[in-house]
Amino acid sequence: MIITPDRDTELLPLRVLVVDDNVPSAQTLEWTIETFGDEVRSCHDGRTALREAHDFLPDVILLDLAMPGMDGIEVCRQLRKDSSLAGVKIIAQTGHAGPEHKRMTAAAGFDLHLVKPVDPNVLADMLHLLRTNPLRRHR
Repeated sequence: MIITPDRDTELLPLRVLVVDDNVPSAQTLEWTIETFGDEVRSCHDGRTALREAHDFLPDVILLDLAMPGMDGIEVCRQLRKDSSLAGVKIIAQTGHAGPEHKRMTAAAGFDLHLVKPVDPNVLADMLHLLRTNPLRRHR
């Protein structure tokens, strides 16, 4: 059985956390996601990402892998240990597209793997699917 949202139900905006040490890249994603009507925050390192995720309680985290200090793999592992973040969708964003990188992100607990530069149309479609998910956690 396929569960679909009621067409008369207003879709709530997603809460999206963008984590990327490349500040212009993070800002571009933030601005793009804002145009979709979602609430978005960004930060630029792993330790701050852990704090922001706990405070903001996002529905979706777009997480860069190659960051100095705590990389995205370790951030994802730490996020998955936090019960207050159960159900959050964690999406890798990286320049690495090979199958070994996809296996590595899946093993670390990522839900999806996007290759940079992230196509805004793909991002819009993906966030729409997450927004309409009937099993989406509610605050």
